[in-house]
Amino acid sequence: MKTYLTRRDFLRGAALVSISAAIPRFGSVARAQDAPVKRWYKGNLHMHNQWSDGEVFPEQAVAWYKDRGWDFICPSDHNDFQSLDLRFTSFGSRPQMTDEMVAAFEGETSLWKPIKCDAVSNKLEQKFVDDAIAQLGSENVKIKEVGGMTFVRMTPFDELVEKFVEPDKFLMIPGYEHTGSCVDGRAVHMNFIGVRDHFGYNKKIEEPIDQLRETFAKGKERFGDVPYLFTANHPLWRFYDVNPSALMGNPAIRVFELINNGIHKDFQRRMDLWEPEKFWDVVNAWRATNDQPLLLGMGSDDRHVYTGDSKGWTKVRASKLEWTELLTAINEGDMYPSNGLDFEDVSFDGKTLAVKIDVKDDGRYKIDFVGTKKGYDPTCKIVQVEKSETTPERKVEAYSDEIGVVLESVEGTEASYTLKSDDLYVRAKIYRADDDPALKWKTKPAAWTQPWR
Repeated sequence: MKTYLTRRDFLRGAALVSISAAIPRFGSVARAQDAPVKRWYKGNLHMHNQWSDGEVFPEQAVAWYKDRGWDFICPSDHNDFQSLDLRFTSFGSRPQMTDEMVAAFEGETSLWKPIKCDAVSNKLEQKFVDDAIAQLGSENVKIKEVGGMTFVRMTPFDELVEKFVEPDKFLMIPGYEHTGSCVDGRAVHMNFIGVRDHFGYNKKIEEPIDQLRETFAKGKERFGDVPYLFTANHPLWRFYDVNPSALMGNPAIRVFELINNGIHKDFQRRMDLWEPEKFWDVVNAWRATNDQPLLLGMGSDDRHVYTGDSKGWTKVRASKLEWTELLTAINEGDMYPSNGLDFEDVSFDGKTLAVKIDVKDDGRYKIDFVGTKKGYDPTCKIVQVEKSETTPERKVEAYSDEIGVVLESVEGTEASYTLKSDDLYVRAKIYRADDDPALKWKTKPAAWTQPWR
């Protein structure tokens, strides 16, 4: 079964394509003269609402992005798709329902979530219901009091689409976050974007590499020829839970979250361990050396609380605001993660990566071209982190400083880099010139191109 979209296969009428070690070229240099005009679309494919553990109601979550000018989103709630099926169980919500209570909902649809369910993960508090009524109106918040409990209806995906989607202006994509873990508690989360169903995860797997491999394979079996995107989420969370080797050993996985890599609030980050950019380079140095598909980076907001600025997003260059067009561009690498800066143009002609910053504020900017040289030291050392008040027990991989080095740095808003014979790949990062490049893992504002070879 095929798993990744290309424009060629769309022209042939196929939905998915097989994995290729060579990523297609993109950008203004390689664009055909008669190709349709493309533009950058801003989106977030990882967010939550009261369908799982987000604080706001579905309408409030969608409106938050649409009102701020985003072009596309995926309400990717934990282990669930927002279907019309009548049910009362959701992520963190497991109320004890009697036959009498179930009978009271005859003819109703969708998820009905109880206020103040005892489950730890449930966040449907009365204050969130009150906020929804104030913002949406009481007529748009359906409530039932049954058996001494108060239930609130969650609006399903198709009803949200009918209310919010506008052709060529705002797109909603179905999907969910597959929330898994290993037997020792290491979190392994993945998104299935573009699907209208979900399946359970295996709680008995010991290693993240196997959890990723099994989930990816089950997705192919479950979703068939549906054009979807699989992403490996936040490897740094909860505390270095997914090491680089997990994606070095899963070359079929093409996309991970570069942005969205905080440490769990109960733990303290170790500055001597890898940061997300280092993780990215370690995986791609290995993949390039072994002629495997390079790992692409995505930016995600993973929003649960709808206050404050967005911490990350993805810009995708496509000719239309349609899922198949966006997915084609993503799989071709015609996208970039950002947390504050934008590219006006990115192009790769098979040898030279050229970038131009979309300057919105005065100031000095830098462009770093980053890569790894052939013959680098691939040695992996294990750092044993002992359990303490601020850290769980972990074995964290450490790699050579020869991986992910600055090949060239340019101050300005436009630059290019031509691959040398000993370069395995190159990617570019833009940031303000006054920022400390040593703090790569938290540089803001910044943006990153995909790696190319």
